[in-house]
Amino acid sequence: MELLFKEHKEKPEQFFQLLPKSWQKGIVPYWDTYTGNAAIYTLEENGQIVAGGVVFKDFSEDLKDFQEEAKYWLGLGYFYLGYIWVIKAKRGQNLGSKWLKELLKQHPNTNFWLTIEEEKLKNFYLKNGFRLVKKLQKGSTVEWLLVHEKGVSV
Repeated sequence: MELLFKEHKEKPEQFFQLLPKSWQKGIVPYWDTYTGNAAIYTLEENGQIVAGGVVFKDFSEDLKDFQEEAKYWLGLGYFYLGYIWVIKAKRGQNLGSKWLKELLKQHPNTNFWLTIEEEKLKNFYLKNGFRLVKKLQKGSTVEWLLVHEKGVSV
């Protein structure tokens, strides 16, 4: 299985169409406003995207529920990771870990943060060098905030 990790600069819809519809609503209408502050990185197998995610250097629409946290971490220079996805047919093959490992290789001097809605994903991120910072709650919305700091190997 030959995998190619790259910044996906052309045709962002190729990545967006792989995401759940609810996620697409949170990024597609806003994508043009992120120019220069966000990049899509993908893993491709035989020219097909099998995994990917978005790196944000600034505020994104999906952070609106936790704006204070976003301001804090972005203010410290951390980049936000969002929309990390592996296609269903390729799950269980460590592609999410491979994507993270390649991203960290590309950005060795960068700190990252993210939030997750599914508590069961905590172990995946902990295994990949992230540390749990805290549980966030706003109304009925609950998420967990994790960070990955430069120099931590996967």
